[in-house]
Amino acid sequence: MKQALKLIVKDGREYYRYLKYKKTLPKNPKHDDIYIVEFPKSGVTWLQHIIGNIELKLLDKNEYITFYNHHKYLPDVHQLRNSKINRFLNRTFIKTHAKFNPYYYFVIYLIRNPFDVMVSYYNFMGEQGYESCFELFVKDENYGIYAWKRHVNSWFYKKVMAQRIHLLKYENLLNNAKNEVKSMYANLGVDLSEDVVEFGIKQSALEFMQRSENHYKMYNPNYNMSFVGKNNKKSKSELMTTEIRQFIKDVAKEELQYFYPELIM
Repeated sequence: MKQALKLIVKDGREYYRYLKYKKTLPKNPKHDDIYIVEFPKSGVTWLQHIIGNIELKLLDKNEYITFYNHHKYLPDVHQLRNSKINRFLNRTFIKTHAKFNPYYYFVIYLIRNPFDVMVSYYNFMGEQGYESCFELFVKDENYGIYAWKRHVNSWFYKKVMAQRIHLLKYENLLNNAKNEVKSMYANLGVDLSEDVVEFGIKQSALEFMQRSENHYKMYNPNYNMSFVGKNNKKSKSELMTTEIRQFIKDVAKEELQYFYPELIM
């Protein structure tokens, strides 16, 4: 009887634990789904295009990733709203901005240095109507450096042995995309040929993505965002004062020491 009660309690706890995290899961999750996790504006759109183009090439499809179709092949869990996903590729990659979720068994965590993230995120939110100054944005609990710190810590201070995490630095991807993509796929158990890697990266180059986004804007009057390029955006040199930079360093001191020691010298 006691054993049965223990099982009931255990099952009940697991059920309520699942309810806590289900809003950032598709309705039909699979154990081998691969979640591409980032704090907003860490470079996931570019990474999605690279992965999507590689996966389509591996399937010999006469198709490439665009701003119109990329959520078809690499769905965004926040747009799914607990709906089912279709699985068109050999592997299912799902984009998410979620903090730690124990039901993400395979994770590619894309991290970007917080100085650049704050600038990029501020510009993006400005397009969505955010009106406060950059300093207040950086200090905002929901968007700023505290939010970045919580997001990173949620993933790297949890000890879930069943979870597999591949850490990918945006800066490394920018400096040597071929090496980083091959290493990432090696962890997935896939030995990519040079031709496939080069195709995926070339097809996801800045000019291709800008052309795709501009084409999409022409035919979607509701689309008012800008994910690619720096046109009409404020630069880091305009926004990042010495005081704000020091504030970010102070708040994210431990994370910078671990992930970006070269930035606090």
